[in-house]
Amino acid sequence: MPATPAWPQLGPQGQAGAAIIEIRLVPAAEVTGMLAAVAEVAGQVFALPPWSEPRESVAERLAADLHRPGLTFAAAFHGDQVHGFAYGVRCSRLALLASRLPREDLTLRELAVLPTMQGHGLGARLHDALVSAAPGASWWLTTHPRAGAALGLYRRRGWRVAALLNAGDRVRLIMLKQPLTGRDGGR
Repeated sequence: MPATPAWPQLGPQGQAGAAIIEIRLVPAAEVTGMLAAVAEVAGQVFALPPWSEPRESVAERLAADLHRPGLTFAAAFHGDQVHGFAYGVRCSRLALLASRLPREDLTLRELAVLPTMQGHGLGARLHDALVSAAPGASWWLTTHPRAGAALGLYRRRGWRVAALLNAGDRVRLIMLKQPLTGRDGGR
């Protein structure tokens, strides 16, 4: 699939900067070479509250998911540097946890943008590139109920809360984005 058009990076006051950020879907075979960059971005994003995850955990999950069906990976590049990423896999586990009948569902596993690049629409562009790769699918995700910026992005992009996952001290929202085509049978 071709790359999405490059958009100028916006500075703190909204002025266009010299840097160009390009969103590209990356073939699974090439993602292995990006694991260090994924760990770097994820380390800056998910080490902070409410996540507080070790730096390597997201890259380790991605490495384990590389051979799963339906792997789709989108990255935000400035030159050869990764400023953000999003990826998903075919998975119906969240549908089952939300007491829904699974279909050909996909799960958005991770979406992260470097803190210095947040607030300029890069997360939305990554999200849209990923979801548009499978437009007829139902998408699921889990997120922390205190992840305000992420929740805002997901709600603006048509996600809704489908269930609450409470596993001891780990509370997460299960969210669903249904296709606009109505193929889901009114789930």
